[in-house]
Amino acid sequence: MFRVSRRLDYGLQLMIALSKEETNRPQATALLSEQLHIPLPFLHQIGRALIQGGLIKATPGPHGGLRLSHPAERMTLLQIIETLEGPVRVTPEPNGAGNGVASRAVWEDLQGKLIVYMNCITLKELGTLPHEAINALNFNAAVASAVASQN
Repeated sequence: MFRVSRRLDYGLQLMIALSKEETNRPQATALLSEQLHIPLPFLHQIGRALIQGGLIKATPGPHGGLRLSHPAERMTLLQIIETLEGPVRVTPEPNGAGNGVASRAVWEDLQGKLIVYMNCITLKELGTLPHEAINALNFNAAVASAVASQN
């Protein structure tokens, strides 16, 4: 089952906070930790994964910190999720007995639609929309696009 881990939730909060820095100057990890209520060692761990994934950069020194590697409008929710958690999977693992063959098509369809939808949401959108407005993202258009591409 697809679930949102604490690591993913904190990582997304971190990415949104970094996207709000208009000049993309490095932001101190200690300050980010305090503002976002993320334990500093955990923030460092998440930051390392995001650096390795190429989504953020670290600048050392007294005026250093973390910043985005690319403009927020070029990064998607899917990229962040896959960087922190690996590929999105809702399809069950095969059990070798042939069970679930009929339902597998449903899970594969759902997975495809989720991936398309998460790939349509940019970090810029996440950073500029109020929390309630996430629902205003055009889910139906993303699903329609996914259905059309599968046909």
